[in-house]
Amino acid sequence: MTKIASMTPPVPRGKIIGKRVGEQPTDEADHFFKCEMCGGYFDARDLGAVLDHDEPLPHPAGDRAQ
Repeated sequence: MTKIASMTPPVPRGKIIGKRVGEQPTDEADHFFKCEMCGGYFDARDLGAVLDHDEPLPHPAGDRAQ
């Protein structure tokens, strides 16, 4: 399947930070999720990071497990 190119510019990381609604996490690590495709972790509050992991591989190398 061919992917249609986005007509909007990419969202830079660190510019749009969300806030969790409802129950707050017990520690900072609860904000991070593991990408099923690349195995890297990203901050789910950062829209730019979330959208990076919505794209096809390769994902940003800085998110991969150390």
